[in-house]
Amino acid sequence: MAWQTVDGETVLLHIDGKELLGLNAVGARVWALCDGAHATQAIIDVIAAEFAADRSEVAVDVQRFLDELDGLGALTWRRADVPTP
Repeated sequence: MAWQTVDGETVLLHIDGKELLGLNAVGARVWALCDGAHATQAIIDVIAAEFAADRSEVAVDVQRFLDELDGLGALTWRRADVPTP
């Protein structure tokens, strides 16, 4: 997976599948928070606060987006209780 932000727009390129995914502002912020330091619940909290949105709706949308990214192979999951080397 390759990604780049140009002129405020974030685009993900799934190299193997040759798919291009353009992200809106919320998607780009979620992607930026997928940095290994934020658990899913923390990402949901940040998005709900920054976009003044209902947390329960944000939770559904963020999880759906994370599942989509996972399906593309864009994310590597790790358990929160396992220390990073």
